[in-house]
Amino acid sequence: MFQNLAPACQIPMNKRISFFIALASILVLAGFGCQGLSKQQVAATKPITLEYWTVFDDVDAIQSQINKYKASRPYLTVNLKQLRTDELYPRLLEALAEDKGPDIISVRNRWMRFYQPKLSAMPSSVPDTTVLVEKKTLGVQTTVSTVTVNLPTALQVDKEYVQAVKNDVIIGDKIYGLPLSLENMALFYNKDLLDKAGVAEPPKNWEDFQVAVKKLTKFDKKTGKILQSGASLGTGNNIPGFEDLLYILFKQSNVAFVNKTGFATFNTVAGGQANPSMSVMNFYTDFANSARDTYTWNEEMDNALDKFVNGSLAFFFGYSYHYPAIKARAPQLNVSILPMLQLNPEQPVNVANYWVQTVTDKSKNKNEAWGLLNFLAHSKATKDYLDQSGRPSALRTYIAGQLDNNELYPFVSQVLISDSWYKGKDYDTAVRALGSMAREWLLPAPQVGQEMQYRQEILNRAAAKFNQSL
Repeated sequence: MFQNLAPACQIPMNKRISFFIALASILVLAGFGCQGLSKQQVAATKPITLEYWTVFDDVDAIQSQINKYKASRPYLTVNLKQLRTDELYPRLLEALAEDKGPDIISVRNRWMRFYQPKLSAMPSSVPDTTVLVEKKTLGVQTTVSTVTVNLPTALQVDKEYVQAVKNDVIIGDKIYGLPLSLENMALFYNKDLLDKAGVAEPPKNWEDFQVAVKKLTKFDKKTGKILQSGASLGTGNNIPGFEDLLYILFKQSNVAFVNKTGFATFNTVAGGQANPSMSVMNFYTDFANSARDTYTWNEEMDNALDKFVNGSLAFFFGYSYHYPAIKARAPQLNVSILPMLQLNPEQPVNVANYWVQTVTDKSKNKNEAWGLLNFLAHSKATKDYLDQSGRPSALRTYIAGQLDNNELYPFVSQVLISDSWYKGKDYDTAVRALGSMAREWLLPAPQVGQEMQYRQEILNRAAAKFNQSL
């Protein structure tokens, strides 16, 4: 793969002192040099340390690929650290203020525009130096090679990755990172609960889903308290990814949620017509409305993932990374996964929810950082990472090969139609606005006969708060 563009450094060794072979190689790479090693080679192999902060639990899979990369770059040290999602930004600000920030960080696709001022745009190419140490009959030969590695262009990103990636990582005609994988939403279900409720087959559409939910919901006959929930829908405070569910329902109903620039449009009303968003919101919140026959969930319940894990929730809408978490916490749970339910199978809808690997603007080793990220996210090593981590591919070339994996199929089969819908700079504010909308929707109108006006005001307030985040 690499051409030998620099003269080799030959180190003759006697068989009796073969013990020192490894030591001699280390000294060369540490910059002590040897006869025939040029100044350029010494500079190219000086020790470099990269700090890599990630928030996902795939650190073993990432580390495995990093180790492969370092095998031909022994001058490179990579410190991979896993942080909690809520501590990444505070820790980053603190570190950057002290000029001790990481070189590489993982950024959620919905946060890219918020982080962008602190990120480095990808260069068109980077120099890459490899070191080959070969044991010969009379000694060891160390070959230092430096080549120029071309990094992906915007055209390549558009062509080689699924569509959502281009919309997230290209900002102002510059590329700010690459993903290792891509998540979308699917339907997890507890097969044992379905069997006990007499639901012979999992739902094929939303109508089947509503029927199944009614059968699966169990109430305390004395208190009316929900003992077993059919599904987690209708609220915003205790459902992971509820905002994605809302977006999916709006788009499946052909009701505009946001426009091309990311501004909320769900409050828009055509002249003299009822707002179609109200029907979508009614459908979603009816699952948390005690006056409806689909009532199965409410705001007082524990987090939906926790409920699913403890066996008191039949259907859970989640992402592929939830599966290993569920199996780790409840290995006895009889779980299956379906692709996202669709209103119109001919026009399927899903969301893209994933992490982008990117380089900080304050990194002192940008070339080495981008070289490593290119290897991890845009090479054959990416497939090895996907195989080990069990994540859906963001690269088109590996999608077909993952369709035979039963656990991955529900997600991989949807990556090509997964959409990135948030384009602002304050995702948390947008989510809070949508959560308030769901909560207010469940409250009765303050005045009799003002139901439609009250609902429209809720939509207007939520859209206004949402758009403040852009």
